[in-house]
Amino acid sequence: MTKKHEQAFELFKESEGSLSNAEIAKAVGAAESTVRKWKSRYEWIEKMGSEECHSVTKKNRSNRELQHKRIIDSLAEAGTYSPALDLLIEVYLDCFEEYELAKTNGEETEKLRKELARLLGQLGLDGKNKDLIKKSGTLLGKGDEEKRKVPDPDPQPETESSKLVQFRQRKMRS
Repeated sequence: MTKKHEQAFELFKESEGSLSNAEIAKAVGAAESTVRKWKSRYEWIEKMGSEECHSVTKKNRSNRELQHKRIIDSLAEAGTYSPALDLLIEVYLDCFEEYELAKTNGEETEKLRKELARLLGQLGLDGKNKDLIKKSGTLLGKGDEEKRKVPDPDPQPETESSKLVQFRQRKMRS
């Protein structure tokens, strides 16, 4: 019997790396975060070799890395970065990859843009955090203005993870 992570890798390999974590997760019946962990732990991209990997994946991976660096740098400059935020940052980056893929494919992106705005708000990078703006000067680089401007007309109720993040942020300020 084939293990789920092996089935997931086969799907990833057959698609030449173009399937998103969410699509693979749905196909094998696993959580998206689990697929992300498998991809890293079992070194899927490295196994495929850089020549075999689909160009969309390379572009998204590069954009993901750039976005990750920009978020960490912004939080670090403002003095609000904590390893406790890493999980929330990963969730944002997964959503960012989905947004980029949908935009590339010409699909509807409004829902993903709203989710990105909500996640940036939870990280304190949405333009509402005046202290962060004063400390860091700018939040994120060019190209992210549209994400910061998108108001969330249907705010989600606070989840346990966002309450935990807020608690940790308050403790860091103390």
